Amino acid sequence: MNKKHSFFKDSEYHAFTALEKAHFLSYAPYAFQASVLLRDYGVLNHLNQHTNGLEFEQLHAPLSISKYGLRILLEAGIGIGLLTENEDKYLITKTGTMFITDAMVKINTSFMRDICYEGAGKLKESIETGKPAGLPYLGPWKTIYEVLSKLTPLQSKSWFDFDNFYSDSVFPIIVQQVQAYKPKNIIDIGANTGKFSIQCLQHMPDIQMHLLDYPGQLAMAEKNIHAAGFEGRYHLIPNNILEFEKEITGKFDIIWMSQFLDCFSDDEIIGILKKCKKALNPSGVILVNETFWDKQPFHAAMYSLQMTSLYFTTQANGNSQMYDSRVFLKLIEASGLTTLKEVHQIATTHSLLTIQ
Repeated sequence: MNKKHSFFKDSEYHAFTALEKAHFLSYAPYAFQASVLLRDYGVLNHLNQHTNGLEFEQLHAPLSISKYGLRILLEAGIGIGLLTENEDKYLITKTGTMFITDAMVKINTSFMRDICYEGAGKLKESIETGKPAGLPYLGPWKTIYEVLSKLTPLQSKSWFDFDNFYSDSVFPIIVQQVQAYKPKNIIDIGANTGKFSIQCLQHMPDIQMHLLDYPGQLAMAEKNIHAAGFEGRYHLIPNNILEFEKEITGKFDIIWMSQFLDCFSDDEIIGILKKCKKALNPSGVILVNETFWDKQPFHAAMYSLQMTSLYFTTQANGNSQMYDSRVFLKLIEASGLTTLKEVHQIATTHSLLTIQ
């Protein structure tokens, strides 16, 4: 087996550097909470607007936080690396600026705070039981997928911002590749809010779209498709894809699944692919859009995906993950299908698999 790709250079670190990183990990939960509060209280934003720095009283004056609270957060922020102090003035660092301005960082942070943080402490229980033991912090459900429409407004925004951010950039690119097949009908499995289906309807005037998902998700998708003006060109299929005894109604030129299969266990993925195989037209293909952690060009992207796997463990369903592509390809083979083509690093982070 080929050696797994890694950006970590631990063997090159001085022992003292390695020890510093270990200490940082030991306080990571507080580092996260303090960082979020420095953002949400407006401390980092205020410092970002005053590049020459601010003294404590100047910084405290416009903020709705006690002096004690501000002091301990500022001191924590220095240790974390979000800000620094020089001649009694506090200044934001480059890391602090990125933390409050980078779109991906902001979305990931809110997702962790609103969806994952409370349940993260149930990681061990989730691993041992194969169930999302942290999900009860959000609600009394078996999996998160069946109740996305029931999240609070704040939770819903954080979840969908996170989910959509990683697909919005890649859909316009992939739709061009889908057009090359000249399909007459496409089924969007795990259609979610209907974004990909809308892209297809916009770019392929003769296409008929079929959307398969839980009823709650389909209601949101239908609202969006209707608003986009595509009445009469889409069909809704309320379905739990894990009910393997129920076949997918119809035959399709393209079966599309975007960041969908990573929501399931190994055995469930094999079962879903077998189910999809029966719904393909003779010359049809399955197109799978995924973000594989071993195909990322940057450490931060790899790390984000590996940490997202832990969300699946504690909050989503207890048995899914962001995959290593080699593991995923073996699941395709086990389903009796063949991977015809692999294209990686589309819009930097995405992979498109063509399967038949």
